[in-house]
Amino acid sequence: MWAKTLLLSAIVATSAVAAPVSAHQRGPAFQVQNLIPAQDRGNRGQDIRPLREVVDSLRGRYGGELISARLEDGARPVYVLRWRMPDGEVRDFRVDAVR
Repeated sequence: MWAKTLLLSAIVATSAVAAPVSAHQRGPAFQVQNLIPAQDRGNRGQDIRPLREVVDSLRGRYGGELISARLEDGARPVYVLRWRMPDGEVRDFRVDAVR
């Protein structure tokens, strides 16, 4: 009986410690600061603009906010950004990623 109590106590203690960690890991699936820099993606020596620079440029020109972004590799890499305009409209932008 004491073994069951000890095992149950250990399980409860472990789950109490692990619960805040797993809850902390939840959050927005996309954050600009968590992206892998484009230079690390092997773009054959091309000078890729940082995503933050592209986002700041769009925000200054159109206002609004970034919803999602991806880098499409190719002969001339481009960022594809989904953007929420100040009026709520959602637009997609293709921006040259090479400086």
